[in-house]
Amino acid sequence: MLAQKSVGLKAKIRPADLGKDKELLINMLFEHLTPSSDHARFEWLYQRNPQGPARAWIATDAATGEMIGTSAAFSRRAVVNGVEKTGWVLGDFCISDKYRSLGPALQLQRATLQALKDGGKSDFCYDFPSREFSAVYQRLGMAPAAQAIRFTKLLRLDQKLQQLNWTKGLAKPASWLGNFVLQASDRWIGSSKGWAVAIHEGRCGDEFTLLCQNPPATNALEIQRSAEFLNWRYLDHPSACHQILTARKGGELQGYLVFSRNNGNAEIEEWWPRHNRALLAALIADLVGRLRECGTTVLTTFLLNTDPHQQFLKGMGFLRRESSPFIACWPGGERGSAPEWHLMHGDRDI
Repeated sequence: MLAQKSVGLKAKIRPADLGKDKELLINMLFEHLTPSSDHARFEWLYQRNPQGPARAWIATDAATGEMIGTSAAFSRRAVVNGVEKTGWVLGDFCISDKYRSLGPALQLQRATLQALKDGGKSDFCYDFPSREFSAVYQRLGMAPAAQAIRFTKLLRLDQKLQQLNWTKGLAKPASWLGNFVLQASDRWIGSSKGWAVAIHEGRCGDEFTLLCQNPPATNALEIQRSAEFLNWRYLDHPSACHQILTARKGGELQGYLVFSRNNGNAEIEEWWPRHNRALLAALIADLVGRLRECGTTVLTTFLLNTDPHQQFLKGMGFLRRESSPFIACWPGGERGSAPEWHLMHGDRDI
């Protein structure tokens, strides 16, 4: 928890060298942010991104030289109205427990944003901060640009009834009846409609690049997709297992949906194309059927409140849950032509 008062510490902040400072960054992140921080994650996230290497910064106590914290920015290319934009998603921000007050965090994040502004062409940057870290942005005078909303769809009642400590004799028939009702209520939400929907086997090939090459010209910011990016972001992920559901017609790729599963829950990471809702309905309906068969309890996804797909998800049986802040800024000083952001869970830093 970040303390609300600065301890008056003066931080010295410098750009990290991804080669020389590799061990420092890995160890700092492992100790103070995530147990998944290791060499495989660092090389994947910081060095192998096909859209460009990461940038990172190290904060030290100006008086003692002790490492205080680190921050990072990960390269993203986007498209707005058919024009390519270059920017960053912020992440891997951590402060040592010993220095966990608002002062050092403010100094480090302010320096990070200034470095992105001074470092050449950078059309945008964004962050999905925790509610705790939102205090830093608030002190920097940066209000949320939107809210990231979690949507959930209940697929099976078995686990929910177990959590309520129902007796086995009652839980089994109640689960059967509840699961039957849930499944029956989904029969109208979508069908293949002539698409052949299947789990994609192997790597993403050129057909994925061609599919994502010319998105509709809209006034919303969309992260640029390609086969190379999808392979890196999902199939090469060092710890999470992702699968890709494809929709084809006449053998030609028409769309895809990326999802992951963990401990009885599943998450939709992203889908494409975004404008064809009949195709998206077919993909989600097929995914729901597959997940029910393997015993998955809940399907989750995230949308920003600026995304027009909110009503679509509600129509597919998803319920709106809690929201968290989304921060966006334009280091060049102008918002350009992107008042809307169409980002999903897969557009975060990890």
